[in-house]
Amino acid sequence: MLNNKKTGDLLFLLNGIAFVILLNSLTSLYFFRIDLTEEKRYTIKLQTKELLKNLDDEVFIEVFLEGDLNSGFKRFQKSVKETLEEFRIYSNNKVKFIFTDPAQAQGQKARNEFMNELTSKGISPMNVIENQNGQRVEKFVFPGALVSYGGFEEGVMLLKGNRAQNAQQVLNQSIEGAEYELANAIYKLSNSNRKKIGLVHGHGELDSLQIASFNNALLEQYDVFNVDLSKKQKVERYQLLVVAKPKKEFSAADKYKLDQYVMRGGKLLFLLDRLEANMDSASRDDYFAFPYHLNLDDQLFKYGVRINPD
Repeated sequence: MLNNKKTGDLLFLLNGIAFVILLNSLTSLYFFRIDLTEEKRYTIKLQTKELLKNLDDEVFIEVFLEGDLNSGFKRFQKSVKETLEEFRIYSNNKVKFIFTDPAQAQGQKARNEFMNELTSKGISPMNVIENQNGQRVEKFVFPGALVSYGGFEEGVMLLKGNRAQNAQQVLNQSIEGAEYELANAIYKLSNSNRKKIGLVHGHGELDSLQIASFNNALLEQYDVFNVDLSKKQKVERYQLLVVAKPKKEFSAADKYKLDQYVMRGGKLLFLLDRLEANMDSASRDDYFAFPYHLNLDDQLFKYGVRINPD
């Protein structure tokens, strides 16, 4: 009788161990999360599921929430990862994503260039001040993502909310809104009904903050994207390309790409300043205006345009 009881206990223990091993194996293969909120705030919406299920191409998402983050941003990072994991499942693995630390670029110059590129794409840095070992430490965090689909890309700010709220409230609101921000970017990129306008970047053009009013006016009727001519983007998909106040020289490759775009029927809008000048400095007696060397004179002349030196 005693031996039977010991045997039964042993079998019960072995079955329990086997169940735990099986459960761990299943959770490593399949992702799920349980939403215990009454309003189901963290449950993927039906519209998002339909959008992901009907994707014709792969979506690649690079999230810039990696590295030395405080506890609040780590919680935000974890929530975004869970959301993207659900996106991957509902899209039948068409959504791919990685997390990147902008500070990992080699050398200060490379880091600055990378961060400036993010800013030009609408992903603005957030200045975070922390107290570490009694010292005040200042960091820049880029709480955003770059979504790419079908040769187009869209910068997305994931940290949204009422700035009058405290940091914890903003994070909570952003966690709840991450699905919408990412799904909206995917919808915008995959929807072919509205005409698309590309804002060319890479030559010191005005960034998204400097042309916010212009950008918002366009968004009422068009989809607006950032275009980097140095990358393999299919510019012929845009109905219009805008070059807004470049300050750096255009390479032969960039000029060729623009010329081919025009030759194939594309429309190109140049907003150019001949001289480097601003109203504040121009009032000084000793002020000299220097010309921008854009290497565009020959191309503009080809289109019947010449900018006078004065």
